Amino acid sequence: MNLATTIDKKSIKTQTILDENGNKVAVILSLNQFDELLARIVKLAKKIEEISATASSQTQTATITPSSLGDDKNALQFQVTLRQQHHDTLNHIVEDLRKYDDLKTELERKLQIQRLIKFIDSEQQTLRQQLTQVKKNIRSATLYQVPPRPPGLNSNNPLFKEIKTHLLAKAVNKQKPPIVIQAPSGTGKSVMAIELARNTEVQNTFPDGIFWLSLGKDTDLLAHQITVIRLLDETTTNVFDVEEGTARLRELCTTRACLIILDDVTDAQDVLAFNIEGEYCQLLITSSEDKLADILQYFINTTRGYELKPFTEEQAIHFFFQCVGGKNVTPATVPIDIAAMVRSCAYLPLTIKLAANIARAQPLSTWQTLLDNLQDKTNEFPGQYPYTLMQAFQLNIEVLGEAADYYLALAVFIDYSHIPQHVVLMLWRYLYQLRDEESSKFINELIEKALLYRDEIGTIQFLRLHSFQHDYLCEQAELEKLHNHLLAAYRRQCDQHGWVSGPNDSYFFEYLSIHLHHAGRLSELKPLLLDYDWLNKKLTATNIHALLSDYEWLDDKEVNLVKETLYDAAIVLHTHKTELANQLLDRLWDNPAVKSNKDIQALLHQAKEASPNWHWQPHFPD
Repeated sequence: MNLATTIDKKSIKTQTILDENGNKVAVILSLNQFDELLARIVKLAKKIEEISATASSQTQTATITPSSLGDDKNALQFQVTLRQQHHDTLNHIVEDLRKYDDLKTELERKLQIQRLIKFIDSEQQTLRQQLTQVKKNIRSATLYQVPPRPPGLNSNNPLFKEIKTHLLAKAVNKQKPPIVIQAPSGTGKSVMAIELARNTEVQNTFPDGIFWLSLGKDTDLLAHQITVIRLLDETTTNVFDVEEGTARLRELCTTRACLIILDDVTDAQDVLAFNIEGEYCQLLITSSEDKLADILQYFINTTRGYELKPFTEEQAIHFFFQCVGGKNVTPATVPIDIAAMVRSCAYLPLTIKLAANIARAQPLSTWQTLLDNLQDKTNEFPGQYPYTLMQAFQLNIEVLGEAADYYLALAVFIDYSHIPQHVVLMLWRYLYQLRDEESSKFINELIEKALLYRDEIGTIQFLRLHSFQHDYLCEQAELEKLHNHLLAAYRRQCDQHGWVSGPNDSYFFEYLSIHLHHAGRLSELKPLLLDYDWLNKKLTATNIHALLSDYEWLDDKEVNLVKETLYDAAIVLHTHKTELANQLLDRLWDNPAVKSNKDIQALLHQAKEASPNWHWQPHFPD
């Protein structure tokens, strides 16, 4: 090769590689520039090492005692912040150096980089341990969506102490094992998980938060992941699929100590979406699937499975009379064999609670009829739940009389673990002309009988059903009619502009498209998904993930085109919602496939009105 044409790698000019949006994605350096950069990194690493040594010596000389925490809390909080910043700096250096580590450079340079990476990895490990220990000394966990303790349900069980011990234990091989509590519905798995989450020692072990996620069937895993990610990290993160969500959770949990509780899991694959594999983080799982722990062990061999047993006969009888209440109601005064009563409940706590609801409201002379009804085996129920639980549940609904229709109407709600109470009041007001005071009183009665549960998040009260309750209601209710009734109730709150003018009430924009789908009103759903005003309102009220999920409910050529366009623009719309009009125009305006499509053209003209200063510019594919 002619020397005059040979590229001088020592003095080549710096070159920048851009992506299609003009963002820098890589830089090409000369070897001289690389040597200079490496020298600066080594110098920076030495400074960081000196700072770390100083901070470590200060930590070792300081004695932290409960009595001194009040005075030293601000100083300790500052230390947490300092160590977090220190770790973040090291983390950025490691990521950059790993990129250089892949370069084909001289052996000595590569070895030097590897030694530096090894040092920084070791430093990060030390920092993680120090940071977690300091956090444990100055604060306990914040609870996120952990339900309150259910009234009347008893979680006193020897298994509680065993599971608690494993939650408090140190990690083995730098990983805390997932813990699975298995038992049939109604045994008290969720109650035990709530008690564990609200235990002071457990909270002190996970100072970065305890997160409660109700999964159930057909759950939106990505939405749950994003909820935890946002609570753990205030910065904006681009996560658009479950795999990215899992990777981001692992990254965030590297330096944090948190407990994620997955309640009512039906599929082991759902657990893998939260497989954080942390030294200080842990998963606690409840499930009615008797093989879930075995299946999960195939993927995560450290998984520990525990089976929660029903009450003993003695415990069951004691719990029954505790739920019935009344000083004059004792085993000696009742006219039936109480052992037969609790046996007909299969010794399940929730079944006993449901039977006690009926017994408490009836004279003792009718208790034999109650026992006969509990022992009746002629009904048909969903097979995945204990028959006696479903029988007791049905008897409770029958006792409601005409008000049972109000309860059945709850089947219409998509996420049965997160139903805004004000939306229920609106539906009952429309369907049954109930005043809000009457509805609230009825809700309180349902909660007292364990037919419904209530959580409070911020200023909004949410109602929650157990999975077996929701499945039963869906079997009994006329769902398509209920979807239409809920839509009619909401339509009253919209003006002449239609659905786009609906209320931003933490439910309407989130679920309207799904209710239109289930009501069979696809002729209304398609125009909605092609209406810029709706897209903008939905995006503003929720997020790009929720907007994209609407497009899963209709398979249509034009709808799919808009869906693909929004997905391509998701990384921008995630952080800049006001860019919706520009993104649609940039990506569709000059698309030959939509030139003659009146629906897409109408959408683009709406976007053009919303962004009058937009001008088309040519875009070139990679």
